[in-house]
Amino acid sequence: MSRLTSLFPAVAVEEFADLRESPRQWVFLVGSRPVVGVGLFLSFLVVFYGLWWFGFVDLLNPTAMLYVLSSLVGGNLTLVTLVISINQVIISRQLGSPGQLREDIEKVDEYRRQALDPADVGVVPVTPADFLKLLLESARRDLQRLGGLVVGTENEDLREDTDEIVTTLTEHVDRVSRLIEGSNTGTFDTLSALLTTNYADRIYQLRRLKSVYREDLSEDSADLLDEVVSTLQEIDVARQYFKTLYIQTELAYISRVLLYAGVVAELVLVSTLLVLSSSSGTTAPEVLPPVLAPLIAAIGLLPLAVLFSYALRLAVVTQRTIAITPFTTPEQEDELHL
Repeated sequence: MSRLTSLFPAVAVEEFADLRESPRQWVFLVGSRPVVGVGLFLSFLVVFYGLWWFGFVDLLNPTAMLYVLSSLVGGNLTLVTLVISINQVIISRQLGSPGQLREDIEKVDEYRRQALDPADVGVVPVTPADFLKLLLESARRDLQRLGGLVVGTENEDLREDTDEIVTTLTEHVDRVSRLIEGSNTGTFDTLSALLTTNYADRIYQLRRLKSVYREDLSEDSADLLDEVVSTLQEIDVARQYFKTLYIQTELAYISRVLLYAGVVAELVLVSTLLVLSSSSGTTAPEVLPPVLAPLIAAIGLLPLAVLFSYALRLAVVTQRTIAITPFTTPEQEDELHL
């Protein structure tokens, strides 16, 4: 219990620091989804109470309130049912026969062996963060070797172009490594560290470097360029696979949280409808204090707040990784500057 108590302030401080650093980035990507959902719910409260306070809403009319509450009941039922149905269709793709499951396992295991040679690293890690760390270490090691081989060449343009690419990629590798070290090493924490660059552009630059300076590059330098390209491709494959894991996990979690929020919202709305319906001939304030009406309306929109907070990040992650190497899209480039 004491451990949980000490954990909450640390999480709050981290969330506040991320919010101060980049509010937009926090809302769209790095912020805790429950916190974003609660923030949206509180925004609903502020708006509804503001409308009531300034007299824009008439809470004395029970007919209008019955109409609004009835609409919310029907809308929430449709929203929850539709979202859960779509999620179940997507999640059902995980199901398969033993043969299909064995084939999937063999393909993933083959990728792990190709990306990281067990002879070099021993046992290949099973967690996304540890696996990515080894890939990044391999890329950084090859980049440093490449820079060392080219530094003595007589072609000044080759040295400058190589130094620029090596510096840019090394800084990216170091930044991603720091993000992984400082995160909770969950699937999304690992994935989010890889959403800050476009590997298609980096691979294009490396291949262009090899093509333009083919005659000036030594055989070892050319081989190292190929190795760096191969490692970046493996990192991009890992990113796409981690995205798949994240989306499947998030969709399952959304279904559960949306059910919780939907049950609470429907219970409050239906209970209020029953109270108002059984009190015909009286004004709304006689059976329902006006101060509670905005709160009930906000609770009715609770499922929407939950869906918004999670679906927003899913959309951003998908758009940032919509194209796989060696292609990219203008939309993906725009999202990188979010």
